[in-house]
Amino acid sequence: MNILRSAIFALAIFSLFSCNKAKTLVDPDPLFEVLVKNDYFEIQAKYALFLSNADGETVAFRWLPSEDTALVQVPGSSPNERFDCTILKVTTLEAPGSGVKDTSLTLTTYTNLKSGEHINLRDLFFKHVTKLSFTLTGFTTLDSVVVSDALTFSRPHANNNYYGEYLVNNTGSFWMRVLVNGEPFWRFLIINNAEEIVDASTINVMQLLHILAPPLNLGLPFVTTWDYKLDGVMDTSNLKFFPLSDYIRAPGGTVPVYNSQKVFEPVNNDVFDPNRPYIDLFRLQTFGPSGVADGYTYISDNFYPAVPSSLPEPTFDLTATTLANNRAVAVTCIGGFDLLAFSRNRTGTPNIQWEVITQPINGIVLYILPDVPKALGDLYPALKNYDFNTQVRARAENYERLNYEHIVRHRLYNADPLWQARGGYLGREESF
Repeated sequence: MNILRSAIFALAIFSLFSCNKAKTLVDPDPLFEVLVKNDYFEIQAKYALFLSNADGETVAFRWLPSEDTALVQVPGSSPNERFDCTILKVTTLEAPGSGVKDTSLTLTTYTNLKSGEHINLRDLFFKHVTKLSFTLTGFTTLDSVVVSDALTFSRPHANNNYYGEYLVNNTGSFWMRVLVNGEPFWRFLIINNAEEIVDASTINVMQLLHILAPPLNLGLPFVTTWDYKLDGVMDTSNLKFFPLSDYIRAPGGTVPVYNSQKVFEPVNNDVFDPNRPYIDLFRLQTFGPSGVADGYTYISDNFYPAVPSSLPEPTFDLTATTLANNRAVAVTCIGGFDLLAFSRNRTGTPNIQWEVITQPINGIVLYILPDVPKALGDLYPALKNYDFNTQVRARAENYERLNYEHIVRHRLYNADPLWQARGGYLGREESF
């Protein structure tokens, strides 16, 4: 009995010390790390991520698994350290029937990134495309047809029995307006709950409502070939908008220059029955080169309570310095703005675009592109050799309601397709 009792006591002591030993295991020291969630199939795009120190040396590199999450850590680092984070996107397209593959490399470097950031790689494009077809009747002369935010495949005219076919970008609702018989007013038709294909069949123009409300004036900063997108806001939480801008012009055609546009609304009588399909809020996106020597490109994205008759112009500027080469970029920042982006490009095989996102200062900002990891350099010698075109494109971004840290986080999280408009974005882009 004493022997048995002694054995049980010894076993208990051993178990106690074993438990204590397990409890005293030391957790590994924390490291610098970023978490990446990649929603893409590899056939859509292949992604890699590398981290670089202040000297441009690669401290971590990883190909990112498709449709999966990856944790990228820097061995021997501290979570208090900061590194530059570069995300590489590789896309390969084959020209139909040619057998020739065209590879594009898109790199984005975020400078001085802190540990613990979450990066989401996903497509937030929320619009869909509708194929709209119809035949117009009931008029003597057809003066004009406009389908907002649509590309024309077949323009109605006498030789095709006034058959129209359009590819429309929309979020479920859109409209068309028609001018006939030399009348001073437009007639319009709203299409709701649009699917991928909408066959409106035969439309008797005389049965359409008149636009009796006067057009609104959209003022733009200067005369140029503007690319603008104006939408009436229906429901931002459900990403519902109503297109109000012009039709999409086919590439290669004549592009008009202007500094103001007449904006028509689908309103029969603005005084007695406005009945707009959207609330009193508009989203306006603009892109326009100034068209003068040493000019700049104006970019904006913002919400407005009414269609603006004028837009703010940048009070900040960027100028080139003599420090740039194929690997180094230097620009002088003038005035206050929130984010500086500059990019180097290469046309050919492969196509390369490398953009750097960094915090501006009032003065010269110099950045030297980091080393290309060996695994990437072996695959893409042009990237390893920084074989870029001579031109540098730089962009100053200012936001009414965001600071630099907020902007970078929105870009990394990639959770809100409206974040720039919500932030009140105004940009100035220069080429050197």
